[in-house]
Amino acid sequence: MNECSCKSCGCCGAEQKVYQAFAGVDHISAFEVVGVSCVISGGGEDAAEEINALWETFFKEQVESKIESRQDDVIYAVYSDYEGDHTQPYRLTIGYKVPEDAGKELPEEFYRVEVKEEDYALISTGGEQPKALLEAWKTVWQSDLDRCYKTDFEVYGSKFFEEGVHEVLVAVGVNVD
Repeated sequence: MNECSCKSCGCCGAEQKVYQAFAGVDHISAFEVVGVSCVISGGGEDAAEEINALWETFFKEQVESKIESRQDDVIYAVYSDYEGDHTQPYRLTIGYKVPEDAGKELPEEFYRVEVKEEDYALISTGGEQPKALLEAWKTVWQSDLDRCYKTDFEVYGSKFFEEGVHEVLVAVGVNVD
């Protein structure tokens, strides 16, 4: 598929997701992600080590080759099952978006998580990774966002793999009322 700078155009004939630098709030419908998963202890150095280990497992296990029903090659990191705020244990699942009816063909060792339908604060971060991503999360943690701690997620699309760009979209579930 050709890369283009629009969401739908005549040049490529396909609808594409384009993640440009953006900060704002958007309502996102529920969807499911399947991949490797573990419970993270909470904040601090232990959490960073657990997260790094899960990413290593994701690539070592070649998850993309085992989820044939994935909707595309975009990688999602979903934070769910919070036991409190971001300093308490939560689950991290790294994988791919799948259709709701995907199931029987998925390997049993993978975890399925539903990203909840809700309002999300969206932050686009790019540049040197994981430094830029960590800075984005620090900004979230220090902000006055009214987080709901149901699901948050990161999107690693084609721009993440572009030399010099390395863009990640961070979506943080928030209460907007």
